[in-house]
Amino acid sequence: MGRPGKHKLEVIQKILRDFPHRKFILVGDSGEIDPEIYQQIYHEFPEQVIKIFIHDVSSQRAMNADRRASSMSSLSDFSYYTAIRKFITKENIELRKKDSSTQLAMDAMATTEVPEEEQQMTDPEIPVVTKLEQFEQRMERIASTMPPDVFTIFTLASKLKLDDTVSKAFQ
Repeated sequence: MGRPGKHKLEVIQKILRDFPHRKFILVGDSGEIDPEIYQQIYHEFPEQVIKIFIHDVSSQRAMNADRRASSMSSLSDFSYYTAIRKFITKENIELRKKDSSTQLAMDAMATTEVPEEEQQMTDPEIPVVTKLEQFEQRMERIASTMPPDVFTIFTLASKLKLDDTVSKAFQ
């Protein structure tokens, strides 16, 4: 059990070192850390890596996750802290007696400190970053460290054959 992607990184680095005068096209997918591994390889071997293709297997999953999250939030408030408060105030109203230990315990639970992330999720002023936005930001962050024609995300394999950079490199 090592660092994820370590083996792939080491093998590709070895291949590029073994063939220093060859040009390479790296093809991976967005499901795990191929974009980050290939970004690192590009920065170590920019003269050898002419193109990085990343098959987009994440954006549809991200959109589906966003739809599920949206439908769940529209059904009701699923906040753990809100649920506790509702339970305490609604279900235990008959147990409430002024200054009782039960009352004090319920008050303590009802005023549980809410983590900042939870507060942000319920604050209408703070836009929630969706899974799709997170994916797009990740790909943009990686692509921004390379020339524009090096890093390409694709959904259809025909993109590989029709790419200008690849065509020019193998003329």
